[in-house]
Amino acid sequence: MMNSRTSEDSRLSRRAFLKKSFAAAAGALAVPAVVPSSVFGADAPANRITIGAIGTGGQGQYNIRAFMSKPAAQVVAVCDVDEHRMYEAARIANLPKGSAYFDFRELLCRGDIDAVVISTTDNWHAPAAIAAARAGKDIYCEKPLAYSITEGRAVCEAVKKYGRVLQTGSQQRSDNNFRFACELVRNGRIGQLETISVEIPANSRPNPLEWKIEPPPQYLHYDLWLGPAPYRPYIELGTHYRWHFLYDFGSGQITNWGAHMLDIAQWGNGTQYTGPVEIEGAGRFPKGGLFETPLDYDIKYTYANGVVVHLTTCRPDGRETGVKFEGTAGRVFVSRQRIEAEPGSNLRSRTGANDIRLYYSIDHHQNFLDCVKSRRPPAAPVEVGHRSASLCYLGDIAARTGRKLKWDPRIERFINDDEANRFLSRPMRPPWRFDV
Repeated sequence: MMNSRTSEDSRLSRRAFLKKSFAAAAGALAVPAVVPSSVFGADAPANRITIGAIGTGGQGQYNIRAFMSKPAAQVVAVCDVDEHRMYEAARIANLPKGSAYFDFRELLCRGDIDAVVISTTDNWHAPAAIAAARAGKDIYCEKPLAYSITEGRAVCEAVKKYGRVLQTGSQQRSDNNFRFACELVRNGRIGQLETISVEIPANSRPNPLEWKIEPPPQYLHYDLWLGPAPYRPYIELGTHYRWHFLYDFGSGQITNWGAHMLDIAQWGNGTQYTGPVEIEGAGRFPKGGLFETPLDYDIKYTYANGVVVHLTTCRPDGRETGVKFEGTAGRVFVSRQRIEAEPGSNLRSRTGANDIRLYYSIDHHQNFLDCVKSRRPPAAPVEVGHRSASLCYLGDIAARTGRKLKWDPRIERFINDDEANRFLSRPMRPPWRFDV
């Protein structure tokens, strides 16, 4: 196993190249827009989309395997700050060690990469996506699209400015049942839509009351793992998944599962390009231990069209996470396991010639590849991903402030509430920054 110092020393020539290419700050996320593939002695096959994977944990490895299964794609590079995971991903993708990186900026400088898949901690989504857009790469980015509402808007601007295709990893948009449920609602099969109930899992992960501060392991580039997040001493969490429940890196289950289910609520409500006008609710915060984000939620979002979205946390009583649409003439419930409706005849209905037909996709990864080739918007484009993530953060901000909030979805600001508006962004730890 190559340790950190050996890995760095073996790439001195590339390091020198990077220093000349990046902006003045050592950690700046500016990268050259075009680098000839001849720099690295590799040529991309003309008939396949070449992909670099940034973040190779559980979800990252899932995405690598998904793209490897597609004849139109070829995974040519992997990157992770955890060298154990980095080399494991290289093994999965059948790549030499020279195509495995711990610094994603090195991967982005390869001119033989067409697109990247970003499966990092949430705090890295926006910086990595913006850097990828500047480097001329198309982007498959896991949800939530960004760590904050301000960062999400910056990703939208970067994708537009550099003409890139971005698919948010909201895979339920490529599921027949979720699309059909939303079509039933959008076409008035349950009458006038009134309420949408969204259930997500509670935080079921152990919350350690005591933990030990210790030196980071040699195989982990800890400062780069922290990236733009505030510095904090290293602690062994047991699994990197637990970062979801630390505010420096995520926002708990509301951005983990809520990003999926609230996205479907937005789709069925026809509000995927806007947001609510009022948010209120609460979260039950831990009273001890390491984790900081709510154990469960009770949030209500009110839209300009009068529809109320009610997000709650599932209890361990057998209920499954899902979305229930209720209207004046019926209801539709949809989850990853099933779809049901009242009246039941709605499940046998067909979309008519004059009905609303929503974006058709049955394979999220293949849809991304198809759109990279066609340059058409994908099933979960950047603005949709941003608006769905924003809904998660709006709910979390309501829980943290503990009061009803007025929101202007057009300018993406709270109305007459400076305290709440401070939650819309976060400072980035120097020298990290991103420039759209």
